[in-house]
Amino acid sequence: MTSSRHTPIVLFLCVSNAGKSQMAEAIARQIAGRAIDARSAGTSPKTTVNELSARVVAESGADMATAHPKAIDADLLRAADRVVLLGTEVELAPVDGMRGQLERWPIVEPSHEGIDGIDRMRLIRDDINDRVVSLVMDVTGQPPEQARRYQQIVADLVDRFEGVFTEVEVRAAVRQAHAALAITSRIPAYLPVLVERFATDLLGAKAVASGRRPTPLPRLLFVCVHNAGRSQIAAALAKHLSGARVNVQSAGSRPIGSVNPVALEVLAERGIPAPDAFPKPLTDDVLHAADVVVTMGCGDECPYVPGKRYEDWPVADPDGADLETVRRITDDIQIRVTQLLAEVLDHPTIRSNS
Repeated sequence: MTSSRHTPIVLFLCVSNAGKSQMAEAIARQIAGRAIDARSAGTSPKTTVNELSARVVAESGADMATAHPKAIDADLLRAADRVVLLGTEVELAPVDGMRGQLERWPIVEPSHEGIDGIDRMRLIRDDINDRVVSLVMDVTGQPPEQARRYQQIVADLVDRFEGVFTEVEVRAAVRQAHAALAITSRIPAYLPVLVERFATDLLGAKAVASGRRPTPLPRLLFVCVHNAGRSQIAAALAKHLSGARVNVQSAGSRPIGSVNPVALEVLAERGIPAPDAFPKPLTDDVLHAADVVVTMGCGDECPYVPGKRYEDWPVADPDGADLETVRRITDDIQIRVTQLLAEVLDHPTIRSNS
């Protein structure tokens, strides 16, 4: 799904908008991010959200901390592309001008089996979670079976980060990666591959930033606005020229869907193929894990963390430039990267203590 398309509005409804519909909204936001405009409302809303609902959603890494019950209104119903009724109790008649069809999710009710309290709420959450995952696959244009690929990604990363992160933390990272990339992904079938790579980067950075898995290698982070040109060129050059003696990442303050093809062509000319490069958003953990942060054109959009070494490189933007111009830009970046690597590798104390 590209950012230029209409963002689908998905409206979750229950009676009180204090439990089921709020849980569905929170989980949808966690998984899909800005790829879906998730909202919720109630036909007879309460004044506060259900505390157990908020607690079990937090256990899964989603967030209902600022949620509050809201009443349904006709304008919201007309705006929604999907209208989901959660449970059998909620009743709603269609209104004139609705573009979304009503669909009902018959959510499990564990109390019928004598299960109450937080155990009941966890079972309800899990039922809602599975249904939201299927909905997100559908709305973002991914085949249903792709959900199983994400489950396998979680399992693989749990094994890879055994003893460092819990399954809940790993799943939250995979969902964070999916939420960040689903909005810009142009080929949904390739999205799981990118999600796995980005989730791995997120967990690796979090492990370093939190001190759970220190690394002896200096960590360089290159940031520009779209993470499609300058920062990708710099990262590829740094990886190639350092001989794997530094950890290199790149990110964008407002990433787009794909890397500049002319930039990739120029890198390939120099024997530095980067077919797997893709734009990624800048996250707090990636920023805090870095020893040196190099910004290129993102200005105030690039946050500042005390204790880090920052450099701002006034490098021309290759966006829309012809091949010869991008070659000159790459020459400029290569000179700067070579100098930076010499400083970092010759002076190990350059690493921050943060």
